[in-house]
Amino acid sequence: MSQAEALERLKSVAMPEPDRLELDHIISIYQALRPVMPQATSRQTRQRNRLVDLVDEIDAFILDGYGVINVGDGPIPGIDEFFAAAGQRNVPVIVLTNGASFGAARVWQKYVNWGLPIRESHVVSSRDALEAALAMRVDELCYGSMGTATAPLGLAGEVRRDADMDFYERADEIVLLGVTGWNLADQSALEAALQARPRPIHVANPDVASPQQNGFSAEPGYWAARAMIASETDVFWYGKPHHSAFAMAFDRLQTVTGRQFDPGRVAMVGDSLHTDIIGASAFGLQTILMTGHGLFRDGGAGSAIKNCGIYPDWMVVTP
Repeated sequence: MSQAEALERLKSVAMPEPDRLELDHIISIYQALRPVMPQATSRQTRQRNRLVDLVDEIDAFILDGYGVINVGDGPIPGIDEFFAAAGQRNVPVIVLTNGASFGAARVWQKYVNWGLPIRESHVVSSRDALEAALAMRVDELCYGSMGTATAPLGLAGEVRRDADMDFYERADEIVLLGVTGWNLADQSALEAALQARPRPIHVANPDVASPQQNGFSAEPGYWAARAMIASETDVFWYGKPHHSAFAMAFDRLQTVTGRQFDPGRVAMVGDSLHTDIIGASAFGLQTILMTGHGLFRDGGAGSAIKNCGIYPDWMVVTP
């Protein structure tokens, strides 16, 4: 995997403003970042109308959040039926989200508020993978965590951009947790600081964009890509599509069920070819692309699969 190659590819991408992200832009940015992603494996794609139609063919499911369970601030119609069918057949479901502004407990509480039968122990976030990695070096460095609406990491020596005036002077390495409220002025300040003093960025959420009720929101992966172009800084990625996130989710699945699973009988369900499908395929899981509510809700999944060479095992429209 080559970050230098990814940087060269990013420099040729027409980077849109964050409020003008469209599907073609998102795919182009992800494609530029392919050198730092796991390798996709060739699959033969089959189709079903609904995710619930696959409950009898899969031993366990790992679900993405946005685009699969919810879009924006509400659950996707039919997801409750899927959970009910899985529960009736004793097919366990784990949630693996790239959301990293808060811990997995906060994500779980959201699902509880919607009445979904998800246990707290069944939710894994990309933040978990990041925290595990950083904790091994916490005595060496001062980490600076960014994000206005995020929970602190709680690491010794941590500084917060929203609380410490001398943030950029003190932070040895920078952690990008979430980007709620992040804007171009904030980004310019970050890029200037990186140009003045080069240092790595740890990106807890590799998503470039997230589907909302109206359009797409720019996510940490988008802002990190801009920072790479502006400063050529080193970026360390956590969460999907990277191995550590899938390893944590798979280990959690076996721990909470007390059962051993064949990865080839466990399916990752997501709406993104470049995070959910690539990562799960590289880990050895089956892959299910859900197209009706996430990145591909307005169409384009078939052409993206062909153009990117990323083939899920299954395509479904709705839960």
